[in-house]
Amino acid sequence: MRIISLVAALVISTLSATSYAQSLPVGPLLHDGPATPEQLSLVMRVTGSLPDTATATVRYRETGSAAWRDGHALYRIRPSFSTRPSVGSVEDAFAWPIIGLNPGTGYEVEVTVSSGGTTDVHNATFTTRALPAAASAPNKTISAGSSSAQVQSMLNGLSPGDVVQIENGTYNVSNLEINRSGTRDQPIYIRGESRNGVVLNASSGSILRLRDASHLVIENMTLRGAAVDSSWNADSRGVYGGGNDNPTVRNTFRRLTITGVDQGLNFYSGVSEALAYDNTIAGNNIWNAAFLGDNRTWNDDGINMPGYGNVAFDNTISGFGDVFSYAQHVGDDNLTETNGVHYYRNEIRNTLDDLVEVDHAHRNITFYDNRSHNSSTCTSLDPLYGGPFLFARNICINSARVNMHKWNDTNSGQFLYNNTFLSTVTAAGFNPDVAAWYQPNNGPQRAYGFRNNLVVYRGNSNTTLWLESNGHDPVDWTHNSWYPDGAMQWGNVYSSLAQMQQGLGNTTPIFSGTTRRTENDNITSSNPWTTQIVLGANSFTEIRDTFMPALATGTSPKNSGVAIANITDGYSGGAPDRGAVIDGRSLVSYGDKNSTPGSAPKPPTGLRAD
Repeated sequence: MRIISLVAALVISTLSATSYAQSLPVGPLLHDGPATPEQLSLVMRVTGSLPDTATATVRYRETGSAAWRDGHALYRIRPSFSTRPSVGSVEDAFAWPIIGLNPGTGYEVEVTVSSGGTTDVHNATFTTRALPAAASAPNKTISAGSSSAQVQSMLNGLSPGDVVQIENGTYNVSNLEINRSGTRDQPIYIRGESRNGVVLNASSGSILRLRDASHLVIENMTLRGAAVDSSWNADSRGVYGGGNDNPTVRNTFRRLTITGVDQGLNFYSGVSEALAYDNTIAGNNIWNAAFLGDNRTWNDDGINMPGYGNVAFDNTISGFGDVFSYAQHVGDDNLTETNGVHYYRNEIRNTLDDLVEVDHAHRNITFYDNRSHNSSTCTSLDPLYGGPFLFARNICINSARVNMHKWNDTNSGQFLYNNTFLSTVTAAGFNPDVAAWYQPNNGPQRAYGFRNNLVVYRGNSNTTLWLESNGHDPVDWTHNSWYPDGAMQWGNVYSSLAQMQQGLGNTTPIFSGTTRRTENDNITSSNPWTTQIVLGANSFTEIRDTFMPALATGTSPKNSGVAIANITDGYSGGAPDRGAVIDGRSLVSYGDKNSTPGSAPKPPTGLRAD
């Protein structure tokens, strides 16, 4: 798979002048790929021999502000721990993303690298990406009643700066292709007169296909697919782009309703600077035993944007196999390289395979502040190439498989902070009901973190945690809460959390400073939240209510976490809460912010599988 040359040239971008000392063998502080709206993806290459004990601490501030804020320290990528990708590489470098920033804003960043008695200070200024402006008045119109050929003809004639408006109406189309590009200063806008009034209807294939098309804003319309699941074929697609010679750069998809499709927004080859926000996307998969019991959903990606500097946020999405993915691969071969891709503040329902498939992704990727009800797994790493991958402040309610986290390869660089996981009895015939988290020994897990998480299991097994995988060194594993206090297997089998805390051997920390796994972990109740979260008789029961799992006063996860910079900032009390909802921080508003009330497509309930 050929990675587009323009994007490859932007994988490491300074975005500003940078100054740094050279006492230690570390290169300049750079931005990892193109700018994104609410993140700074930082990277510093290690250029010579440097001990693993070297550290890189971070602070940042808005340009012109007097007040610095602490950022999370940079992670030292360990190439020796990683599987080797067939596309891209795993570099010896420091890297980490700062999250929760403002779009279109300049930030000063200072990184202090220390090793032994030597300290170097690196400074740089970066600017987050501003969101695309609103469209100006249309200069071209696609009239109601136009045929698919007439719509295609209008798309073929677009030029930089054009704003084409599609009049209200239903258009029966077939594989519309966009092969025209705007420019950075003059994007092409393709928009509907109204979001619900313009419907592009396709009984098969892709509704919109991007072929060598860049600098587009596609907005304010409905894309309606076949509404029939096509099993492995994934035949019905909303927006599709890909192929060896079809790069796309800086395209925006917003205020779209995409329904009745097997794939929502899917790119086969690497793309750069794609934005997807304020969309509602409904797939063809149903939360039932038939769809959960086989592999028919594995090619049904909701949003997959491999490449550099891509983001998807504030979307409402349901009914797919892998709702979010970062890369494209065939079997064990990756076809794309992915750095600096971020998915956040999405509302998610009915994930038939993986809530987030991190398989074959590289570094500086994030999944944070998302809420999911009903997913087979919460994370899939198969494999992650070196990281860091940040999975933080997410809610994952009713995960169906016992391998809540499916880490099916040699992985390093995954950091799970302040997440809430809730599961119940695993349905008979799907997986054995053995634990909240069962991890078979599919490869070493090294140089990763699991902190401030809340894991509640209401199943039938007397085992809470069952880790068969080896490695787990170096590791940060502290301040997590568990229910119930059942048997726990980690190498040996322990009868309780307390026994495991006594029996585990020492490991090397990454950021935590502790050599004791499960230090400050504790046991909680089956419902430590202010609202009773009710699950079904087993995991096949679709949860249709919406829950915000805020901790109740007096429960063991309340005010008992550890402060983690850029994750728990703003917490109230003596210590931050464990889990995704942290008292003192504003509640997250999940999902599409621009959908018309009552107009969002419902999760499918009666589709058939061909």
